[in-house]
Amino acid sequence: MTKRRKPRSPIIFSEHLRRHKEAVGDTELWQLANRLAELERLRGDGELNTPYIALEALGSLAGGLLSGRSEEQLQTVWPEEWGEETMVVPLALVLALRDAWVNYRQAPLGKTLGEAFQIEGGSQGKHPMKSRLATIDNGRRLAREVEVLYLAVENDENALRLEEAIQTVADKNGVSFRTAEEAHKAHRKYIRMALEELEILKGAKS
Repeated sequence: MTKRRKPRSPIIFSEHLRRHKEAVGDTELWQLANRLAELERLRGDGELNTPYIALEALGSLAGGLLSGRSEEQLQTVWPEEWGEETMVVPLALVLALRDAWVNYRQAPLGKTLGEAFQIEGGSQGKHPMKSRLATIDNGRRLAREVEVLYLAVENDENALRLEEAIQTVADKNGVSFRTAEEAHKAHRKYIRMALEELEILKGAKS
């Protein structure tokens, strides 16, 4: 019976490794480039989709910036498939996405992406964030319509009283007087502040 030889482990050429480390210079930046290249390979193979990779890459690039790498250095590490176009965004926004993404990745099974990003109601009975924003946007729209009717005819002999303006907007939008009134109360202060900043409105009382 022929005795099988024990497989030999791969040989590491120490001198080549040393020269490689010297050539790389910034090891962490090199590791980041490799990480992003691997993500792109997984995208190309269909293992991961682009939105997943985008969140993963944003977190890694933000980490590189926080560790002292310049924007110019970071622009050299992502795959050429991602293009060369860039844009300036507040770092605080990117970090918010990164932290939520880390929360999702480290969460136990069963926690959804929306819950990790705190944009879904989850089990607390809260409305999803998109529903809350839709409600706010609709309220501001109603309030703006009331303000247009109430303020735009200030010097007109046919000027409407506030209650009349509210009722007109309520009828137009198929909502109750109370809904339009509460929307106006909630948002009129901010609408008038914006008009004052533009010097369109002077000395308005909220």
